[in-house]
Amino acid sequence: MSPSILSLVMFGSFFVLLLLGVPMAWVTAGVGLVVSLYLYGLSGIDLLMIRIWDSMMNFNLMAIPLFVFMGNLLQKSGAGKDLFRAFYIWTARIRGGMIVAAIALSALLGAMLGTVGASITILGLAVLPLLEEYKYDKRLSCGAIMAGGGLAVLIPPSMMFIIYGVVAGESVAKLLIGGIVPGLILAGLYASYTMVRCYMNPDLAPLPPKELLEVPLSEKLRLLKTAWVPLVIIMGVTGTIFIGLATPTEAGALGVIGTLLCTLLRRELTWEKVIQSTFETFKTLGIIMWVVFGAMMFISTFTLAGGSSFVKDLFLGLPLGRWGIYLLITGILIFFGMVFDVIGIVVLCAPIFVPIIKTLGFDPLWFGLQFNILLQVGYLSPPFGYGMFYLKAVRPDLSLTELYKAGFPFLILQLVGFTLFTIMPDLLTWLPKFVK
Repeated sequence: MSPSILSLVMFGSFFVLLLLGVPMAWVTAGVGLVVSLYLYGLSGIDLLMIRIWDSMMNFNLMAIPLFVFMGNLLQKSGAGKDLFRAFYIWTARIRGGMIVAAIALSALLGAMLGTVGASITILGLAVLPLLEEYKYDKRLSCGAIMAGGGLAVLIPPSMMFIIYGVVAGESVAKLLIGGIVPGLILAGLYASYTMVRCYMNPDLAPLPPKELLEVPLSEKLRLLKTAWVPLVIIMGVTGTIFIGLATPTEAGALGVIGTLLCTLLRRELTWEKVIQSTFETFKTLGIIMWVVFGAMMFISTFTLAGGSSFVKDLFLGLPLGRWGIYLLITGILIFFGMVFDVIGIVVLCAPIFVPIIKTLGFDPLWFGLQFNILLQVGYLSPPFGYGMFYLKAVRPDLSLTELYKAGFPFLILQLVGFTLFTIMPDLLTWLPKFVK
C-alpha cells in the first residue's frame, strides 16, 4: 500500500468512525491494529507491542499519576473557597474584582491540580455561586471561569506537557517551566479584559457590600495565610524542576509527599479522602492511558508504513513558505481542537508535525509551547469545547448556547496571546533556557 493511499485509508476511517460516535480510543486502536495486520500479518501485533512498551517505559510518564493524585488530594482539602475569599478581599475595590480574583485562583489551581477538568469543576462549584450572589454578569463570569480553568494546560504541572514531551521527544522539564510565562500573560489578558468591560459597563459587576471594602489590613494578611499550603507545594514542585534538583517525575513524588504533610498539619487529611483520591486517580488514568494507547497504535502503524514521511514531504512541497506552512499547521490544530480529545491530538499530531517544524528551522521548544496554547483554545471552541461541558456538568441549568457566547471573547483573547507569542517567540523561550 502506497503512503498516500495509507494516509487516506487511515485518516478517512478515523474521521468516519468518530462521526459514527465510536470513542476515540477504540477508533485509533482499531484502525491501527487492522492496518498493521493487513500490512505485516501477525507480526504487526509484535511491532505494535514493542513500540507501545518502549513508549510506556518512559520515566517521565510516571509523573502523570503522581500529579493527578496530588491534585485530587488538594481538591478534597477544600482550599478553593478559602483561597478565593483571600484573593477577593484584596481585589474588592476593583471593578470586576471578584472575577479578577477568580482568574488569579484559576492560575493557582492550575499549578495545584494540573488538569482543566478539576480546575473548572472547583471554580464552578465554589466560585460561580458567589459571583451570582453578588449579581455579577453570568456570561462574563462563566467565560472567565472556563478560560481560567484552561490555564491548567499551560501552568505546571500540566499533564499535556508531559505527554507532549514524551511523544515529541522534547524536554519535559523545559516545557513545564516554559508554560509559566504564557499562562501568566493569558491570565493578565483575561483580568485586563474583565476590568475594562466592568469599568465601561458597571452593571456587569456591582460594587461589593461596604463591609468587604473596609476589611482591616490585619484580617487581609490573616486570610492570606490560607495560601501557604498550595504555595509551598507549587514552589516545591516547580522550583526543584527549575534548578535541576529533580526530574518532573521526582518532583511529582515530592509534591505528593508535600501535599500529604501539609494537609495533615492543617488537619484536613483523612483516610476517606486518601482512598477517594486514589480511586479517582485510577479512573482518570484509565481514561488518559486508553486514549494514549490507542493513539500510539495508530501513529506507530502510520509511521512504520511511511505515512509520516509522506505527510512531511507533502507539507514541505507546498508553495507556501515556512510561515505559510506554520499557519496551515496552526489551522489544522485549531480545527482538531474543536472536535477531538486533546490527548489524542497530542499523540497523533506531535510526531507528524514536529519533524516538519524542525526541518523548517523553527525552535521545537517554542512550537511545543504554541501547540499547547492551541490546545487551550480547543477547550473553548464549539461545538465540542470540553471547558463548556465541564462547567455544564456542575451547572446543568446553563445552556450550551449561553456557554458558547460566554467563552467567545476569551477565545479571541487566547488567539491574541497566540499571535503575540508568534511575533515575539522569546517571550516563550527565555525562561526555559535557565532550566538546569
